[in-house]
Amino acid sequence: MTKITSLYDGEHREFEIKREFVPYIEQSLGRSLYAVLKDFTNGHWTYPDVAQVISFALKGPSVTDRQTIGYARQAAKFGFAHPPFHYKPHPDVIAVLERDGHGNFADLAAEILTIAVFGDKESVDGEA
Repeated sequence: MTKITSLYDGEHREFEIKREFVPYIEQSLGRSLYAVLKDFTNGHWTYPDVAQVISFALKGPSVTDRQTIGYARQAAKFGFAHPPFHYKPHPDVIAVLERDGHGNFADLAAEILTIAVFGDKESVDGEA
């Protein structure tokens, strides 16, 4: 299992960073998900990190982002460099973070990162 369910904006919502998109969110964050997780667990999270993790896990990459990712994959197959990927958090997520205080979502972002980096016991045991 790589999804978690949490109360968000008054509703239970599913959050997941799909494995296929990990390199792109890491590029956007400027470091590995593990490094970001270490920052969170040390209390050194930032608003942009919280916004990107929550938004990417809730909304995923936009249609335009998916096209850019597709072009980047094709370029890599042929040995060409591609421009850096930068994920812009969804406006709805930004509105919730600003309204409710982004610090209130740092624990959720850390939980999302933990699942994205390590999976969970069920996925490690092969039961999921």
